[in-house]
Amino acid sequence: MNESLQIILLTGSLITGILVIMFSSQLTRKYKLPWLSSYFYYLIFLFVFGIYGIIGSQLISVFLLKQGLEPQAIASIVSFITYLGIPFLILSWYMFIRLSREMINKKISSIFNLVFFLILGLGFLGIGLLLIKRDLLGENRFELIRSIMLIGFSAVSLVVYAYSLTQLFLESRRFLDNKDRRNMRLFGLLYVLYAVGTISLINLSYLGPVYGFGFIIILFAIHLLPIFFLSLYLDMNFIEPSARNDFDKSLEEFVNKYQISKRESEVVQLICKGKNNQDISDSLFISLQTVKDHIHRIYLKTGVKNRVQLTNLIRTFS
Repeated sequence: MNESLQIILLTGSLITGILVIMFSSQLTRKYKLPWLSSYFYYLIFLFVFGIYGIIGSQLISVFLLKQGLEPQAIASIVSFITYLGIPFLILSWYMFIRLSREMINKKISSIFNLVFFLILGLGFLGIGLLLIKRDLLGENRFELIRSIMLIGFSAVSLVVYAYSLTQLFLESRRFLDNKDRRNMRLFGLLYVLYAVGTISLINLSYLGPVYGFGFIIILFAIHLLPIFFLSLYLDMNFIEPSARNDFDKSLEEFVNKYQISKRESEVVQLICKGKNNQDISDSLFISLQTVKDHIHRIYLKTGVKNRVQLTNLIRTFS
């Protein structure tokens, strides 16, 4: 791969990364959702690692090579620069776990935080110790350190994304709206592709620079897809938290007064979202006749005759 093409790919990756940060920042400001803030910081930390630990080390390697520096000295400097970028990578992993938990309305426990940072902090210090004592590792010490870094990156990435995305896929079943479940899983699927792509390409980078640049492109560019998807989804479905809280309070009072069952309450929520009987059947995984039976009982309990009257009745509890 010639030098001009390398510069074009690196520049394109950096520009794409800047666009991703800009778009995610706009989403964070426009929609006041906690998980969007976590997503924004995830991207920030990931890109700082990419720019400093990956692109920066490669550019310095090319520069030092032109200056005629010995390969061993270059390898030592590049390894140290990459090492200093690892804390940003650790923070990006943590923010992705936090993102996945917040998307399903759950929090990370303080014990998890302690264990996560303790284990990865010790791993970080262990690699630092290897860099300091590298002369004890023999002639192939830099290749050995590089292999350890690759194994560590691959293993932790696999665990982080597998844990986070499994949580996202499993817990999305709790969401009543079938569209919410589907969109959440699509977002997760995009990051399955991201995780598989980055892990595969970085482990194939020893075969040639094409794989290394493929890793850099995916690291920066693929996030445009979930950002674009989130923008479309939120534009069509976002509800202000204050309005959501008012509705939840009204629904709770309505349910208590008319002794509405849990399943009937779920049906009511979907009716208020404008869902038809087939949509409710698909969202709750119940038959169409069961939906009709629930709606009939709701009408009997409340004395209303149609969906408009039911919705208006709930609003009176505001």
